[in-house]
Amino acid sequence: RLAGTSLDRGLSQEQAAQHLDRDGPNELEKVPKPTLAILFVMQLCGFVIILLMVAAVASIVVNATGPKKDDVLSYTTGMAIFVIVFINAGIAAWTEHKAGDALEALTKMTQASIYVV
Repeated sequence: RLAGTSLDRGLSQEQAAQHLDRDGPNELEKVPKPTLAILFVMQLCGFVIILLMVAAVASIVVNATGPKKDDVLSYTTGMAIFVIVFINAGIAAWTEHKAGDALEALTKMTQASIYVV
């Protein structure tokens, strides 16, 4: 009875409009969807990915200080690891982005209805 309601009739249209103006709609806050760039960076933060990037840097450094430092082909292993890691992160980010879109579409299709007695 704090809201001045009746047990038989509930809120009047006027009271409901006042509550809506004062409190806003009865909805959960939606967390902003991460952008594709953020998803890409998140993919690069995984433990295995970091290990692969460290291995690529180590390979390049070892070849840069070795006897074949002037040979461009000696850097192919490190560069190949970098290229594969970035392609993998791009594909994973795109897949996760599309999965988020699909989940959002499913959420819109299954709107919950609640009846208060």
